[in-house]
Order: sequence, then C-alpha cells, then structure tokens
Amino acid sequence: MGPGSAAHDLPDRSRCRGHRGRRGCTGGPPGSAGACAVTPAGRTIVLWFPDWPVYAVAAVHGWDLLAPAVVVADHRVHAANAAARRAGVRAGMTRRRALAACPTLQVGDVDGTAEAAAHEEVLTALEPVAAGIDTLRPGLLAFPAGSLARYHGSEARAAELLVDAAARAGADCLAGAADDLVTAVWAARRGQVVPVGGSARWLAGQPLEILLSEPALGVPTAMVGVLADLGIRTLAEFAALARRDVVGRFGREAAAWHRTACGEPDRTVAPARPGEAPAARVEPGEPVADTGTAAFLARRAAAELHARLARAGRSCLRLSVKATLAPPPDYDGPLTVERLWRCREPLTEQDTAQRVRWQLDGWLTRLRSRTGDAGDSGDVTGDGAGICAIDLVPVETVPAGEVVEALWGGPDEGIRAARAAAARVQALIGTRAVLRPVRRGGRTVTGQVLGVPYGEEDPDEVQALSTRDWEGGLPAPLPGLLDAAEVRLLGADGAPVAVTGRGLVTTAPVTLVHDGREYAVTGWAGPWPVDEQWWSATGHRYARLQVATDGPAAHLLICRGGVWRIDGTY
Repeated sequence: MGPGSAAHDLPDRSRCRGHRGRRGCTGGPPGSAGACAVTPAGRTIVLWFPDWPVYAVAAVHGWDLLAPAVVVADHRVHAANAAARRAGVRAGMTRRRALAACPTLQVGDVDGTAEAAAHEEVLTALEPVAAGIDTLRPGLLAFPAGSLARYHGSEARAAELLVDAAARAGADCLAGAADDLVTAVWAARRGQVVPVGGSARWLAGQPLEILLSEPALGVPTAMVGVLADLGIRTLAEFAALARRDVVGRFGREAAAWHRTACGEPDRTVAPARPGEAPAARVEPGEPVADTGTAAFLARRAAAELHARLARAGRSCLRLSVKATLAPPPDYDGPLTVERLWRCREPLTEQDTAQRVRWQLDGWLTRLRSRTGDAGDSGDVTGDGAGICAIDLVPVETVPAGEVVEALWGGPDEGIRAARAAAARVQALIGTRAVLRPVRRGGRTVTGQVLGVPYGEEDPDEVQALSTRDWEGGLPAPLPGLLDAAEVRLLGADGAPVAVTGRGLVTTAPVTLVHDGREYAVTGWAGPWPVDEQWWSATGHRYARLQVATDGPAAHLLICRGGVWRIDGTY
C-alpha cells in the first residue's frame, strides 16, 4: 500500500461468521441477521481468478497447477502461473527462453474453448450464492454488493461465500470491493476491500501502472505511455491534472479515466433494464448440438441484434445471452440458462458473436457433463438434444456515438478494420473462402499451419495435434514466408549438393541458385533427415537444411528425391 491509501484485506472466515450474529443487523435470508450498514447503490464486489488461461488449459490436460505452467500465443508466453513466475518465467517471453529458464515447464496453447467451458462451470457454482452475475471476461466477475450484503448479512460474508463457491468448483480467486466497478476490479487483484467513500483516497496511493493491470477495462495504452513520459507516477498525480487539459491531449475517452482516478463514481453493476430493448431471437430449424453450427448461430444472432441496435440508434454496453435447451432423456439441469456480459466500450458485432459463441460452447459442455453422452467429436449426441433458441437482450445501452474513441482511433483500430473487411469479403464470396491461419502439430512448415474459415472455432483435431510431442519437428520460430520454389544447391566445385542415406551432405554448400540468380551461402546447418509414415503408400522421406545467404536472407530447404526447394523463408 502506498502513502495515504486506505483499504483492508477481506476478513477471515471466523470474523465473517461472527459478524452475522451481531444485534441490530437488518435484512438477509429468513432467520438470518442482515447487513449492519446501508451499502451504496454502486458498490461492487469483484472476483478475480489469477492466471485464468493457465487454469483453463490445465483443467483440460490434467496438469499439476502447483508445478510451473504457461500458455503461449504466437510463440510467446501469454500467461504463467505462480510457480512459473517463481522460476523466472514472465509474460511476453519467447517459448524458447521460458523453457530455458524452467526446463520442467508445462506448456500449452491459448484455448478459448477451454476458458469458456471452465468459466461456465464457475458460474454454475456461483449461482446458488448470487444472482445477476456480470462477466467482464472469463475469469473476472462482478456482483452488486448491496443486494448480496442484505441477503447474506454483510459484504464480507457475501465475498466469503463467493470465494468458497468458486473453490468448490476447483478455481482459486481473490475478492475485492469498492464503490465503483473499476476500482473494485483493481482492488480484487490485491484481495482488498476499499471502505465506503474511500475510493479517492485508495486510488491516490496506486501507481500509474495499475491502469494497465486489467486488459478487459480497455485503458488506452498510448495514454498511459505518454503520462509516464511526462513523469506522472501515481494516480494522484494524474488526478491533479486539469480535466480540460487531459481531454484536449487525449480525447473524450480519457475523461472517463480521469474521473476514475479522482474517485468519482462510474457505471454500476446491474442497472435497470430499458423499457424497450431491441432484443433479437434466433430459433434454428432443429436443436444445435455441435460447436461448429453453434458458431454460425452466434454470428447470425449477433448480426440480427446489431442490425436492430443500428435502427434504434443505440450501442450495447451490457448484454444478456439466454438459451433454451432441448435436453436428452436423462438430463437433470435447467431448460433455460442466462448469462450477462459487460464491456466498458460498446460491443461490436464481432465482439458480440465471440461472447455468444463462448457461451454456447459452455452450455453444450454442460449438456455433455450432465448426461455423460458425447460423440467422438465432443458434441452432444442424442435425438433432438441441443440448443433450440437464443435470445440476446441489451441490458444497458447508450446512444450510438456517445462513447467515442480518441481523435486518431484506438490501438484496436486496425484489428477492427481487418475484422470488418473479412466479414464483408465472406458475405461476397462465401464463408469458407476467407481463411485464417491456425497453428497445429506437425513436422513441416506447411503441416503446422491449417486454414480455418474466419469466425469459426478451431477444429477439435487442431487442439489434439498441437498437444502432441512431435519428435524431430521444426523448432520455433517457424519461417514467416512460404516460397515453395525449386532451387539448386552447389558445392565449391559447382557440383550439386545431395544428401546420402546416412543423412550427410555430399559436399559443403557454397552457392544457392534461385530464380536464375546466384547467392553465396554464408552459413548452413543440418541436414536433418525425416522419414514420416513409412508404413503407408503416402509416406514422406526427405531432408531439411537451413542456409543463410548474402541477400541477406535465411531459408529452410527441403531435399526430396534429389530436388531442393525452399520450404520457407525466415
């Protein structure tokens, strides 16, 4: 804690239980004591699940979470658990550096489907304790503190019950509370409760870097970088700036973050629903039981909702996703399920489709777990079982354009433009004509990349192949360009370089002839012989060689049948 800050850690269980029996408390369930004080309307409890991507992938692979573990994206560490951090592994490290720092590291790829399934399990466990759960992202949940404190007796008791319920689902978390959502999120990451009316004092002692501690809040990275360059180190120093100067430098979006730094109230959890919400309902011809069809249904529902929002001139900040289930004969769960998702910025059509797809995957997983009935693909099986209707209801909306970006756009502007362009091209030439590259297991460059239709989830076989141990596979990083051009590789005497049956080159490579031009070889490594699927008629036998030329360039060459070709360029 910094100077001038005010907060306290959540009470232990014994103190929480003793608090419930105090005389003079009002409210709470029948026969129980209630809250001792009135809770402000905007007060929020937040549960933060540390290292959520690692937890979700570990649940799929059966990892020991007490041992070092990470998940990677684009060959860099996306998230690491506490054991990995103690071993020196940090987010942003390359996969190779992380393994060098901790050779026993458990490594897996980021898995959005696994995160959605684990998220649904936690929400199901929390339902008996709290209604109206807001999901900011999988692994970050918000609750209205007032209603929970009245029902369970106190805010501390409610937080304790939430943490215990999550623990029964196998997920460890930290709880925090504050007078507004954003401060509660930051407090949860420290496991602290900010006293009523104490947000401004608590925030004043926090470092500027806290603004970027939770990506789901969407704080502009460029703004924080400029503030740091100006010598601002704490939120108190940021709050001391004149708001008109902040808006003039960073745009209207920065005004909201300046208000937060000053401790002024922001939006609350669970506001009143609008009287006439432009809801959307999608009913497929027959129950949806597989994740591929569910992804298509999610895009269809999102498109319909955003078309209605556009006609109404509204943007959605908080969304209710409800599904009606057609259960198998031995299903014993609810027939209607609902989840709330919220965002600080208005949801785009792609954002909505992604959240709906996550939620449908989670519900299909629930159907499988409640019945134990799943096909080889992992989809729900059984006559007529699946999801038979989806309802999307905007719970909180603002006039379109009320929440605007900075003058020159935000850091996601290019990503959003690319998504919109991909969606337009799909509408013109077909869904399967626009592909995105997905990394899967394999030994060759081309074998490790699969084209998946944009907007669809990764096929199940991709996850299975990527987790195998591909002995002899090409180590990361992979070549960035796929050339597939035939070349000639010559020795010092001009004779062609070949690979013998013992996996040796006949002579050291000196010259690479590519597209009629000669390039001097400045370095080479290999060869590495590969003999794949030797038992089948479609088996492959070849040798790999890495060469660096005076281009300067570096290539991965493959020799098959005495012919050299460039398999990839670094």
